[in-house]
Amino acid sequence: MKYQFILSLILLVLLTSIVPLTQALNDDPALKLYFTFDEGGGNKAEDQSQSGLKGELMDGAKFVKDGKFGGAVEFEAADCKVVVEAVKELDITKEITMAAWIYPLEHQNDSNVMGRRTAGNAGGYCMQWSGFGNNAKIETWIGLPGWQGTRDIQKIEPELEEWHHVVATYDGKTIKQYIDGKFDTSKDFKNDIASQDIEFRVGQAQTGLPSMFGKIDEVAVYDRALDLDEIKSDMENGVFFSVDPKGKLATTWAHLKR
Repeated sequence: MKYQFILSLILLVLLTSIVPLTQALNDDPALKLYFTFDEGGGNKAEDQSQSGLKGELMDGAKFVKDGKFGGAVEFEAADCKVVVEAVKELDITKEITMAAWIYPLEHQNDSNVMGRRTAGNAGGYCMQWSGFGNNAKIETWIGLPGWQGTRDIQKIEPELEEWHHVVATYDGKTIKQYIDGKFDTSKDFKNDIASQDIEFRVGQAQTGLPSMFGKIDEVAVYDRALDLDEIKSDMENGVFFSVDPKGKLATTWAHLKR
């Protein structure tokens, strides 16, 4: 145990000496949003991608310390949400990847994890946690402008009160879902995602759909479809290996301690 700790400390020093603390190892320009949710307090979430966006915690959403890696945001009520204003970086119309770690507490009928769509449920994209009387599963919806989604074709049922890595991709031809690094389901169709001038939310949707009850961590959005190897890398290593001491360095340390 002592030697593992020493080795972890050496690795941490090597990482921080090789890479400037303000620079992310993941410099993929396709990464358009990345929330670590490691702020620990206040109501502002800092985007660690090159977009440099900001999220506002609203209506009871709060930072907690017991995330998957470092902190997370807890959603205890239906209207809890983190809101990012409407920006061109998230008006993604070709390919997309949505990813997060979730810790669900209930089998809700229909609830929102993340996404952007109008109050009339048009355009955009979203990931939901929905069960309708059964065990809830992850759903992906893409607006083309009519909705295309994975409802009733999912196979994996994530357990309650456990952390799960959930990912949805769309490459312009097929929606694919992955749970904990495993392929879940897919649906084929071909079209661009309908453009919408609308905010992005984690938690309660613009339609009034309630937030998933539980905790959400490591929210990432790319404007390309990641492949399975890339998804597994993000799941196992974090989206960034190293950032500044206030942000992702704590996450790197969490990985080294595992």
